Amino acid sequence: MPPRLPDRYRLNIRLGSDGDIEEWLAKDDTLDRPVLIRYLAPESTPDRHTSFLTGVRAAAALTEIHLQRVFAAADTTASAYSVSEWDGGVTIDDRIRAGEALPAEEFLPNAAGLCLALARFHEVGGIHGAIDTSAIHYSAAHPVKLGAFGRIQRWEDQSDDTRALAEVLRAAITGTHDSGVMPSAVIDGIDPSVDIALSAGIAGDLDARGLANALGSTDFVPPEETSPANPWKSLVLFAAIVVTISLLAAVGLAADFDPDSPFLYPVAGEPSTPSVTTPIIIEDVEATDDLPATATVYDPLGDGVESDGSVSNAVDGNRSTSWSTEAYSRPISDIKEGVGLVLDVAGTPSAVYITGSPDTTYMIGWSGTIPDDPTLWEHVGRGTLQTSAVRMQLPVRGGGVWRLWLTNLPERPDGSYQSSISHVQFTS
Repeated sequence: MPPRLPDRYRLNIRLGSDGDIEEWLAKDDTLDRPVLIRYLAPESTPDRHTSFLTGVRAAAALTEIHLQRVFAAADTTASAYSVSEWDGGVTIDDRIRAGEALPAEEFLPNAAGLCLALARFHEVGGIHGAIDTSAIHYSAAHPVKLGAFGRIQRWEDQSDDTRALAEVLRAAITGTHDSGVMPSAVIDGIDPSVDIALSAGIAGDLDARGLANALGSTDFVPPEETSPANPWKSLVLFAAIVVTISLLAAVGLAADFDPDSPFLYPVAGEPSTPSVTTPIIIEDVEATDDLPATATVYDPLGDGVESDGSVSNAVDGNRSTSWSTEAYSRPISDIKEGVGLVLDVAGTPSAVYITGSPDTTYMIGWSGTIPDDPTLWEHVGRGTLQTSAVRMQLPVRGGGVWRLWLTNLPERPDGSYQSSISHVQFTS
């Protein structure tokens, strides 16, 4: 159960757990903006409340572009919670699992900025204690940010923070958790001095400010030649480019959003650092490389039935027909986490076009087989439907099935909540 929160905060979507911390996307009704609510489980101890708030308060003492801003925090009888900015929620770990490394030209300034922000955090006495690839967010229209404050600390020394951050940055640019792979080995144009700086940080030879200075003095120079002398390196570079292009929007978030949308909500007053291609609003879809697909209703958290008789309308190519959810008497988030379709596609799609009721919030997922647990789908992307078709680029996946998961349904004039999907088209 969530702790009792001030009335201004309205919980919308449960995002999952971060250790013993529950995370929810919420709305601050007073300021009309989305926020991230993190709170401890009810069985947490008073000592855990104290350690949680210590980490959160240290972050709240600073206003740094590369630190997730903390707006409020409090201790209650049963729990402790924090209210932070919502920055898109896509982590470095999400990117690596999607097979995507950070674009090299964006890596160096963001890496140096993160290190400098950590240095300033250390200067006010802060110790994060649990930095890893899931603690750092990097979403379209936002700079890289360190978050996940208040975790159970795995170390109590600032130097261990720096070591962990250096390893995360190495993983981010290479796209792998393999600690033996360094940036210059897989990306042409990355100077070996980057490898030296990261290795020094990982070894504990640099503090956070020293690592920031070392990375800030390096440059990325795109290679002029397209055929390097080293054939192995050429193949790796080509593969990295192909993967980056095909997966860049796998964690992109929808444009043309509303204040309630958790997708790509901008934070006022901060410069943007575009990092991925966002889902695109398409006025008219005329794809000639479309892939046939079959659809089945997916309602694992309900009665398993959701207008099954019309489900084929979603993939029949005719926008005048549609599949509709049931009409709910209250927002679906009050009833269950979502409902949707499982789509079996003939071939390997690279993009999907979706047309349906505007203001419907959706998520795209993939799985080798339909899992019994609806949380086990691989998250690919999310967005909000508009009046025209929305296009989302997909990561390369062999076989398996795709899930269109509707997490928020628009309100109808009669006060019920319902959404219709008139067209889902996969293209190669």
